[in-house]
Amino acid sequence: MKLLFLPATLLLSFSACTSTERETASNQTPETLPPNLLAEVSTTETVGETGRSHGYIRRIYQQKGQYYVTVDYIQFLSGEAAVAAARRRGDAAVDVKANGDTTYSVFNDYYIVNEQPRLRTLRLSPEATITLWRSAETGLEQYPATPAQLQEKDPQALELSPFIIETHRGQAVSLSQQYVP
Repeated sequence: MKLLFLPATLLLSFSACTSTERETASNQTPETLPPNLLAEVSTTETVGETGRSHGYIRRIYQQKGQYYVTVDYIQFLSGEAAVAAARRRGDAAVDVKANGDTTYSVFNDYYIVNEQPRLRTLRLSPEATITLWRSAETGLEQYPATPAQLQEKDPQALELSPFIIETHRGQAVSLSQQYVP
């Protein structure tokens, strides 16, 4: 009896290790964007006291001389991770060739997942940096903005544009608008 149990245990252990190795190798996706426009894979719920994640700015306001930002954290995915997430949700574009080969893709090679649209309000550090994108004569460029300038932006346009939010000790220290094609 013991002799039958031992080979089965070894077989299951070996197959579990092989599966994990394949999953780890397939999760490493090379970026295809220029270095100054790299997308980041972010996580939704890991931002706490100190961290960096993507999110939508739902509101920026001033209260008693202090600025606050209300954020809805998201996952901003690109490459294979974006396609895999879109496929799981039924949002991936499907192209079936005449020979039956199927290719899945996402528009502009990014996909946004918002599994928990929970709002969090963060105090904006007085030294916080805010970086936005704009069209210029030479193409797109980033420019610094103040909290007051960000507050003046159209709220609907702001809600549709993802930001990279950096926090330190529970305060937002950087808000950088994510480039999206």
